[in-house]
Amino acid sequence: GGKVIMTVHLTAYNFMFGLLMDNKTAAEYAARITGLKQILQEAGFSFGSIFPVLLTDNGGEFSCVRAIEENPDGSLSKLFFCNPSTPSDKPQIEKNHTMMRDILPKGFSFDELTQEDVNLVFSHVNAVKRKEFNGKSAYDLFCFSYSQELASAFGVSHVPAEEVIQSPKLLKK
Repeated sequence: GGKVIMTVHLTAYNFMFGLLMDNKTAAEYAARITGLKQILQEAGFSFGSIFPVLLTDNGGEFSCVRAIEENPDGSLSKLFFCNPSTPSDKPQIEKNHTMMRDILPKGFSFDELTQEDVNLVFSHVNAVKRKEFNGKSAYDLFCFSYSQELASAFGVSHVPAEEVIQSPKLLKK
């Protein structure tokens, strides 16, 4: 029970954002994906062109396949499921989850979080400079390939490298 965070990861950039959910049900996930599609459409972006393929785990929360695959502009995204208990099917996401857990440690309840808190967490995760990107951040790469407007539509904003906080202190109010 309680709130959960659905993470969305764009592998080419190691860019990740999160959607705060009230529960881990198929109806909640379908509603949040539908809402994301609407936000993107209103911002002038096509969900299907950004997410032509979606890879997820085998959780029942992804069972509303039609709501996930069908897009408002008539395009289709294809949904595929990883093998159970096989993190090697999507290894890049594991590093970002580790960075997220540096800020939101295991056992931390998401019940008091807001979507703005989640956006802040992922803004900091995406701001970390990475050796594999020659000192650039996931945010830098994503914005170069897409735009700051799209990052903003996902709730992620620029955080200067010297202001990055990778600990629970980030959310101390």
